[in-house]
Amino acid sequence: MNDGDNIITPNRLPTDDILTWAAQYFYIQETRQPIVLLPHQQAILRIFTEQEADGRFKWRTLLYSTIKKSGKTTISALYARWAAETWGNGQEVYNIGNKLKQARERAFTKIRQSIKYGPEDKCEAWTMTRDRLTFTDTDSIIEAVPVNDAGEAGSNPSLTVWTELWGFNSEAARRFWDEMQPVATRLLSQRFVDTYAGYRGESALLWDLWQTALTGDRLHPTLPIYGVPAARLAAYIDTGLEARRMSWQQGKAGEEYYAMIEASERPNNFRRLHLNEWVENQDAFIEMSVWDNLENPNPPTPKFDGLVVIGVDAAVSGDSMAAVAVTMEGERVVEIETHIWIPPKDGKLDFETTLRPTLEDMLRRYRVWAVTYDEYQLHDFMTQLQKSHGRVEFVPFPQGDKRLQADTALLKRLQQGQLWHSGHEKLRAHVANADSKPSLDGRAIRIVKRTHDKKIDALVALSMAAHKISRGGKPKAAIIQGIGTKGLYGG
Repeated sequence: MNDGDNIITPNRLPTDDILTWAAQYFYIQETRQPIVLLPHQQAILRIFTEQEADGRFKWRTLLYSTIKKSGKTTISALYARWAAETWGNGQEVYNIGNKLKQARERAFTKIRQSIKYGPEDKCEAWTMTRDRLTFTDTDSIIEAVPVNDAGEAGSNPSLTVWTELWGFNSEAARRFWDEMQPVATRLLSQRFVDTYAGYRGESALLWDLWQTALTGDRLHPTLPIYGVPAARLAAYIDTGLEARRMSWQQGKAGEEYYAMIEASERPNNFRRLHLNEWVENQDAFIEMSVWDNLENPNPPTPKFDGLVVIGVDAAVSGDSMAAVAVTMEGERVVEIETHIWIPPKDGKLDFETTLRPTLEDMLRRYRVWAVTYDEYQLHDFMTQLQKSHGRVEFVPFPQGDKRLQADTALLKRLQQGQLWHSGHEKLRAHVANADSKPSLDGRAIRIVKRTHDKKIDALVALSMAAHKISRGGKPKAAIIQGIGTKGLYGG
């Protein structure tokens, strides 16, 4: 087998070869023109579509893994639409995500776009709903489905497309993977995985597939494409600097782009997304040198009268409790005061003798318009406190998706220099104790303890307060009218 365009072309399918078809029909949004596949992409697709003497595909499971912004989602979308249009009548193609939203995005969206911007006659041959695309010429479908091993049991897939397999970590995902395997009785049936590398000890399904692939034979003299005939697995696994094969990723422009990204990304995130390397499932929330450089050079004076939000994260025993006050200066969040309480050994914290007097004091000294808090421990206490401070908003802070949003936004603020802090030593210790753990879709992070005994409550309180003051709307008119220069209730 030779490199580039000299590679021996496998036997054609009864209908269009994938490269010929793509050059005619697969339009991309960026240019509104047919895709121009690069030589390495052509070589990969030639190998993925190799056939045996009886016309069946040589490879039944396909793994396409490379760095961010290298077109892997576009390639998987191209493959799915090609299957629906050219493999014959009644093809069933499923685009699978951990959640339905994920299944609808990425490859499924790229397919929609390719139809929309392509030739009119092809577009008219498709009927489209939110979750299903139907090619009426062959009565074949492309459907977005979430992981649901019971709901799709008994399906007869021609092709399944798995987006970001590193995040399929549940037992339900493993069962669904087993259920939706290629169908032996179909002449043409495959599954296509496009994904980054995953997290060691967590992304078990992808790890097993990846490691199996690396035991195989190299199928190309220069590209990292592997084949395992016994498993009928072909895999393109491109890692490190060599994976920068797109023209824009190379030369001076590429070097400048990656230098900028590396300076702003968490190290593990950079390695996984931009080098396609396996990493641990969490790393330090922020480099402490970055934190130390953000100490406020102009701390508020006693006459400070900016609007303030207080975040409170609490525990009765075991963990610590913290209250953090923040304000805004332009687009910058400024931490102005932090309090931390540690429960006595084998004892519990008393909110009435610790948290209440401190909050009361800050309510007198600052123009506080909101107190946001973890509802789990503090619901009853804050409900009672609100009765005597009716003009202040007391807002429970959900610890699910909203915490992910807040923690991610806090990290970005720190990376961009959009947060100043008071230099509080114990707050610094809580920052140093924190790791960040990515969400399943990789788009957000959550602040977590590095080890079980580490305290991070002040950082969590800062995250909640920063999110409320920057994204939580504006104070009610009644609150602003009731705020005096010495605080909401005088003093």
